[in-house]
Amino acid sequence: MLRIKLDAWALANTRFVISPLYNVTDGLWLIRSASGADGRGAGGRGPGALIRETVRERRLALLESFFTGTWTYIPDFLNPQPEQHEESLERELHAVATVAPERLAQEIRTMLAGDACLGIAGGRAPRALLRALDRGEAEFAELVAAELHQLWQAAVGPRWPALRARIDADIARRAQLSARQGLASVLAGLHPRVLYDDEGVRLLVGARAKLPAEALYLTPTVFSSDLHVSVDPLPGARQLRPMILYPAFPGPDPGPEPAPASPAGDLIGATRARLLADLDVPRSTTELAERHWLAASTVSYHLGVLHRAGLLVRTRSGHRALYQQTPRAEALRPEG
Repeated sequence: MLRIKLDAWALANTRFVISPLYNVTDGLWLIRSASGADGRGAGGRGPGALIRETVRERRLALLESFFTGTWTYIPDFLNPQPEQHEESLERELHAVATVAPERLAQEIRTMLAGDACLGIAGGRAPRALLRALDRGEAEFAELVAAELHQLWQAAVGPRWPALRARIDADIARRAQLSARQGLASVLAGLHPRVLYDDEGVRLLVGARAKLPAEALYLTPTVFSSDLHVSVDPLPGARQLRPMILYPAFPGPDPGPEPAPASPAGDLIGATRARLLADLDVPRSTTELAERHWLAASTVSYHLGVLHRAGLLVRTRSGHRALYQQTPRAEALRPEG
């Protein structure tokens, strides 16, 4: 059992955070289950099957190696500590790619060797992981970030607006519960294996520890129905705040991205095609988010993809970044 001690200050600083990357790794946990934990079986087309097929088809060997071993601890550098309520995928991937080499090495050692005091089981390192580590910690981290980005683009990004709406609905529902019944009701209702008493939160998981916390982060996830906890196993001055990754309330399955209805959509996807079409004049990320009812982080991600593809030009106006179509993008417009 893992106990997180919460005093009055920690409770006052307990908050919800939204993380695109945490939802990617939440989906990766489904690799360990033959059925994908999505109720559709190994041959289904649910989220679990989609994640597994993408990992296999894209040959994302490093990500697969993290989630196919017998160990019970997954390195925390895969899930960087959020710095604000809603993180952007770009900031999270940058944090993965630039993790301190000492932290990465220690977390890999903890994963493979385990920690008897914490109740963490280890396991044998896959060849793919060892080969990548031979290239050095810095390059290893960049490779992991690149594979996470590929998985996002292929399996999560196209569904993110609908999944993001489900996360928003979950937070709104629990915030309303907190207003009516108190934060204790919210904490106790996150998952059957989360218990709350006057000393803090008790988590019925394999790890064993008593941890003081200055704050607790609550992170809704949309793929797995299981509970995951992110705590810092490493000693040091900068201890990461514990996070509870819990399944968001069920929502309708968003399914695959709707079939695009334009030549641009055929090439780049429906969401990016809509944003691109709206950039015949310069617009900011905030303006696009409001016009298309999308999260600013979602818009930022898609604009980054379009910019790297040479379809957008980025200019600055004061403190704002403005995006507009390039001549190459104009060539994708339908005739007539």
